Amino acid sequence: MAESSTTKLYVTKFRIRTYSFSHTHTTGQMQKLLHPCIGYITKGTAEILYCGKTYHVGPGDLFYIAPETRFYSVWHGEPEIEWYSLHFHFPDNRAILDYRFQILHDFPVIYFEKMHHAYPRHFFSAMSTLYSMLDKLYPLLTKNIYHSAYERVAPAIHYIEDHYNLPIRIEYLAELCHYSEPQFFAQFHKATGISPITYKNNICIQYAQDYLANSHRSVEEVSQLLGFSSSSYFRRVFKEFTGKSPREYRKEFMILDSAESI
Repeated sequence: MAESSTTKLYVTKFRIRTYSFSHTHTTGQMQKLLHPCIGYITKGTAEILYCGKTYHVGPGDLFYIAPETRFYSVWHGEPEIEWYSLHFHFPDNRAILDYRFQILHDFPVIYFEKMHHAYPRHFFSAMSTLYSMLDKLYPLLTKNIYHSAYERVAPAIHYIEDHYNLPIRIEYLAELCHYSEPQFFAQFHKATGISPITYKNNICIQYAQDYLANSHRSVEEVSQLLGFSSSSYFRRVFKEFTGKSPREYRKEFMILDSAESI
């Protein structure tokens, strides 16, 4: 990672924690981070929604969350879920903005184990391990240009994320971004790789997984809460995104009373 004369690539502060849950856990809402964050899974699996797409991670996987990233996650354990969460701050994030969300498989867990064992009592020892890890990590990451297309459609993206359960009008989204509809479609696809409707549906399905795993709401109720025009359309979209019907998903990830109707 090249360092320019105007960027400062020393870490001003960091923290490392472990989290553990059983069965299914969700973030509950879209998260936004101002500084880099790294997760490392030791048990369980997770589905992470980023830029309208769902990514799957499991034990031994490291996922890198870039500054200014908005994401949502659903975690599954059989029954345990365990992962390391590492947050660190640079004085200036400009040098790393092109390193966007990505996943590395089979990254050495020893860095996280050593940091967690030393932190916070032996802070400088933990910091030394952090620098060693970052020195290994960044050359393995792929740069994805943080182009201005995302900034140009950010008002529409944030609107969809905040109003995912309401009908959206493409005309209104285009107006938010000061584009004609054709221009808006082109810029949105350039920034996210998908259409606004697909982006919205992906968010809805992430929340649907939360409802199905952690509540006794019926499929019809979940469909209504998420603003789908019909439960049959909801079922079709859910299966397109997850490969399972809502019933199959609930059966797999939620302990239900045998008499519970879904």
